[in-house]
Amino acid sequence: MSERAPQDTSAGHWVSYRPEIKVLDCTIRDGGLMNDHKFGDETVKAVYEACVESGIDYMEIGYINSRTMFPPGKCGPWKHCQESDIRRIFGDNDTPVKLSAMADADKSDYKTDVLPKSESVLDLIRVATYIHQIPLALDMIKDAHDKGYETSLNLMALSTVPESELNEALAMVAESEADVICIVDSFGALYAEQIDGYMDTFK
Repeated sequence: MSERAPQDTSAGHWVSYRPEIKVLDCTIRDGGLMNDHKFGDETVKAVYEACVESGIDYMEIGYINSRTMFPPGKCGPWKHCQESDIRRIFGDNDTPVKLSAMADADKSDYKTDVLPKSESVLDLIRVATYIHQIPLALDMIKDAHDKGYETSLNLMALSTVPESELNEALAMVAESEADVICIVDSFGALYAEQIDGYMDTFK
């Protein structure tokens, strides 16, 4: 009977380690929905430092949403993620953590507010959309892709979408420049079997 060699359980050598799975921290972006993104600089820096120390792949720092719809006087800087605010906290971001911002379909002046990648510290633009906004969302994805960013489509409220509409939307997404598709259901109404089915469909 042969003896099993001891397993290396150090970070990066776990049996369950899946290098293709990336972790995105959205503390500031999502948490900002509770305080109008009025986080102090020290709070944002603390989350950033925690992400760096933890080996997080992406930190989502906020939204790039319209300053007309969300006036700066009523919202904190992480509702708009202007480059001057980003650089004040992150500098040139000389860390392995990539920076992400989200733009909502119908709520972002993306053509002007998403700068060319060469002028920004951001790495990833995520577009949040409902099924009826897919054409606009894909235009936003193309805009970000053409400007040099990694792109992600955040398809929301999936449990409310009829299968026929979902299949039509997926056919459009399959032809798009989206690098990643995120399955989102804030209602918590999806079962594991449904997720498996959606994953097979996306493939």
